[in-house]
Amino acid sequence: MTVPPVQPRTSRWLLTLLAAAFLVDVLLSVYAGRTALGALPGAALTGLCALLGAQKPAQGAVGGSAVLVMSTVYIRLSGTSPDSISLNDILLTEVASGVALVVLVIWRTRPLIAAFSTASLVGAALFATFLRTGTSSSFSELRTLQLGALILVGSIVIGVYLRGVSGRRTETELGSLVRRQWPLAAALALMFFVDLRLGDAPGQIFALGGAVIAAVCAFFGPRAPVTLSLIATIGIALSPFALYLSTGLLPSRTSYEPLVVTEVAAAMSLIAFTVRWAPRWPAVFSSSALAVATFLALKLRGFLYANSNDRGDQLGLFLAFLLVVAVATGMYFRSRDRERTQSVRSAVTGAQQSERLALARELHDVVAHHVTGIVVQAQAAKLVSDKDPQIAVQALAKIETSGVEALKAMRFLVASMRGAKPAGTSAATEQATTDLTADLTAVVEHFSGPPVRLNLDVPQVVPQEVGRSVLRLVQESLTNVGKHALGATAVIVEVTTSLSEIHVRVADNGTGRRQNPVGGSGGYGLVGMRERVELLGGRFAAGPADPVGWQVDAWLPVEEEGPRDDPRTDR
Repeated sequence: MTVPPVQPRTSRWLLTLLAAAFLVDVLLSVYAGRTALGALPGAALTGLCALLGAQKPAQGAVGGSAVLVMSTVYIRLSGTSPDSISLNDILLTEVASGVALVVLVIWRTRPLIAAFSTASLVGAALFATFLRTGTSSSFSELRTLQLGALILVGSIVIGVYLRGVSGRRTETELGSLVRRQWPLAAALALMFFVDLRLGDAPGQIFALGGAVIAAVCAFFGPRAPVTLSLIATIGIALSPFALYLSTGLLPSRTSYEPLVVTEVAAAMSLIAFTVRWAPRWPAVFSSSALAVATFLALKLRGFLYANSNDRGDQLGLFLAFLLVVAVATGMYFRSRDRERTQSVRSAVTGAQQSERLALARELHDVVAHHVTGIVVQAQAAKLVSDKDPQIAVQALAKIETSGVEALKAMRFLVASMRGAKPAGTSAATEQATTDLTADLTAVVEHFSGPPVRLNLDVPQVVPQEVGRSVLRLVQESLTNVGKHALGATAVIVEVTTSLSEIHVRVADNGTGRRQNPVGGSGGYGLVGMRERVELLGGRFAAGPADPVGWQVDAWLPVEEEGPRDDPRTDR
């Protein structure tokens, strides 16, 4: 199976986690004194091996095992006393590096190499567990082995899962959740490990039952935040009673209060998820219930232990501060999600509006020209049918031709809206215009109004959108002549080219009096022409001609340009 390379983002997260672990080790070692500082170089080298493992897992695992063994020998011979919250004087950086290397070798190497690399890391960890200083009892060694086995199993499970999903082309819903939530899972796992390592109470496992439930709910929190918050509330609320049953009657309170950092962190995460994604009142109810359950659970656990100081006021203030932080975090992301949704909705609405305008303009330009000719010819045939039936027959033939052209144009438009080409078309026929001169001549020849004088001076190669716009401008202008130019006897169509632009001019000698157009007027002709021209960075003008008639002028750049800042502003 081919495994894709580690993404830079994964390497950055690994570097961040290792740096945080090393910072914790440095602070603990400085606090413990000189005798603990000698373990830091070995921890740093182990972290470097883990970073190497992101690119070369097997080499990183073997190197990390060798560094851990040599560091253990040095600590034993030099009398160094490591101070760690990790496994039996194994520094937190070394544990984090070992976890990363086990995951990487199982994820990214062949099974035999993965087994050998994992065995070398486990052997080095066992060697360090029994030979480093600080082993005070067999109970401590046994608990270290239990925690180490738990960490090893978790690392193997993660590596196997990543290996299984790496070859998939489509990401599953669970895979997407793991990809988003794994930093939270890693942080909660680290906190759970700290709780287990530093808690000396006999009922520590029972005290952390609620923390485990809350951590699992926090991991899946984005999927059903309210429901999972209520489940976590029940788990946290029941954890003090499980602890009470495990430690016996209340008069025997002699142990120290167990740590529950994981429980508080998981509750904060769930509150943030609930505020971010849930409706307002369900979020208020579930978050309040979870916060109250967390506070009461901490108070009840403190009551079960004789050596636990009464810190109710301090604990309440601290939890209130954490609650504010969690709610503020959820509100921040909720606001950001809302703004992002509004931006996407506005962009979609704008795109839909632009598409509707483009389709309306295209429908008006393509179909209105033919339909206007049909109506004009029908009116003419109606007027002369009694006097000269032959002219009426000729008009009917022209009406048939215009109807066929209109139907063909509508089929092309519908096909373009569906994203498919009509039958019998090719890539060449789907272009706006392949021969601008021939297309303009055809438009003029099919015009059913007054005689047209055509003057053309266009280059052989015209940008596609420019040629399309020139053709539509002439077509729409002639349509307007048929609609509005009362008494017109001649029309001039000129398309000339200068160094940087194409000038389109359409003028008639009508009386200038606006007649009621056939079929009514939608009023979109001039607006559509102006939009089309200005979107290409050109200029447009339309108005009465001198001395009579109406004139339309458009200047289109030969080189394609972007739209102007305000394409709808009239000049």
